[in-house]
Amino acid sequence: MRTSYYSRFTLIISILMLTRSCNNRQTIEGVLIENVTAIDAKNGMQEQTTILIKANKITKIGSTEDFKDIEVSNTIDGTGKFLIPGLWDTHIHMVYDQDLTPAMFDLFLLYGITSVRDTGGEIDLLTPLKQEADNDTKNTPRLKIAGPLLDGVPTVYNGKGRLPKLGVSVPTISAAREQVLTLQKEGVDILKVYEMLPPEIFTSILKLADSLELPVTGHVPLSMDATEAANLGMRSMEHLRNLEFAFVKNWDSLKISRRTMLENQEQLSGMKLRSNIHDAQRSFAFANENAERKKEVLAALRQNQTWQVPTLTIITVAAERFFDTPEWKETFNLVPDTVGNGWASRLEKYAATPVSPKFREYADWMFKMIAELKAADVKLMAGTDTPIFFLTPGYSLHEELALLVKGGLTPMEALDAATLQPAKYFNMENELGSIEPGMLADLILLEANPLENIRNTTTIQAVIRDGKVHDKIALDQLKKKLENL
Repeated sequence: MRTSYYSRFTLIISILMLTRSCNNRQTIEGVLIENVTAIDAKNGMQEQTTILIKANKITKIGSTEDFKDIEVSNTIDGTGKFLIPGLWDTHIHMVYDQDLTPAMFDLFLLYGITSVRDTGGEIDLLTPLKQEADNDTKNTPRLKIAGPLLDGVPTVYNGKGRLPKLGVSVPTISAAREQVLTLQKEGVDILKVYEMLPPEIFTSILKLADSLELPVTGHVPLSMDATEAANLGMRSMEHLRNLEFAFVKNWDSLKISRRTMLENQEQLSGMKLRSNIHDAQRSFAFANENAERKKEVLAALRQNQTWQVPTLTIITVAAERFFDTPEWKETFNLVPDTVGNGWASRLEKYAATPVSPKFREYADWMFKMIAELKAADVKLMAGTDTPIFFLTPGYSLHEELALLVKGGLTPMEALDAATLQPAKYFNMENELGSIEPGMLADLILLEANPLENIRNTTTIQAVIRDGKVHDKIALDQLKKKLENL
């Protein structure tokens, strides 16, 4: 009898305690991702992790047991899935093709690109887009802008003929100063310098930008050397453009020759003059690299913390021809018909032409340089130059990651180039780029492990932007919306 009484008493106490525990469970508005494998370049791989998101931030990470007293309005089963930080495309042009512009935010979000860096366009067109992104953070990617390319005379992207007006001429130091101050008032996040700038104007821009705390990116001016540009404080260089000229033993003689050509006695357009200079010196530079000189240049890039944005997609596309695949062509259905039909027509003609040895040589050099930049500890960021040359916004960034791995990066290093490095570039590493408490909730849930195959970054199950979950159903609806444009 005593044993029976004791058992019943114990059972009653247990029920009371369970009831009290259930009554004390906290119900909160948020997102709980259970039993997921979190992957980021800072913390590596964290298996069987449960992550709590409240409002727009990651607030707690632990095991499922750590959250047993919490009820959350949205629970996601992450078993067998992989979570990575939202991706950056650090070289885009939102207004390069204004027929495509209205679709670009949605395209980026669809493919998990939660932040983008626009590297050239008319400021009057970019400013409202930046305002839109700032006002609707949960449905659009973060947008950083440079405004127009600051170029010399003649200007390369001057808006004439088939060229978009991406650039503006700053023929004097005073004109450059006025333009920079105007762009600062317009709210640009960076400045972009271009190839026709003379050294004195380039230097003045860098000094003013430093005083305004604006990072400067761009192409190394043809009148200068990459080491000079890095030493003056250029924060990043795009496409490795004109870096090759610095690697030869007689680099100073090449620079003098370029300056002579830049006098432009024939009054060529900026685009034609630039092409002539590249054609005159690029192959020679590839064939005559000097190991000691290259070591000096790469050391300068490392010491000055000058990021390189290789944009392998745009540089190697003419040789690799990855656009000529069923998967790539299918993405043309997601852009407006006026754009997609034009791409398909031009692609068919382009794909029928043989690969130029010049393009193959350039692509091979670019792939070789990825491993050498890695070995020299020069930091890289992932960017594409979308939407130029059939580079579908969003989708092309995943190709860039694959090409970086082909060039010698590990999958984790490629992810680093598209997540943590851009955050560091903008001094946002305490907000973005890793998965830990206090970070903004820009995340991608994947079906497969990107460390096993970098192309698994395309197995997107959900995109979380500023704490809002765009699940598979929402992404499918977004895709249908784009298909109907």
